[in-house]
Amino acid sequence: MITVTVNKKEHHIGDGATVGDLLKLLEINPAATAVALNDIVIPKSEYATKVLADGDKILIIKAFYGG
Repeated sequence: MITVTVNKKEHHIGDGATVGDLLKLLEINPAATAVALNDIVIPKSEYATKVLADGDKILIIKAFYGG
């Protein structure tokens, strides 16, 4: 089990979890999301392969529509 900080809130997730696993756990649609891992934006194409490490800091920005 590792601890990561997502938008300033700690979350626990299994060892070897990816960015995609985290989004699934948080019930966030990856298609409408931008993710920065330790201040580096991760391309959507890497969500399924980018493995998280203990202590990582993740910023998730969800797109929304309105006007």
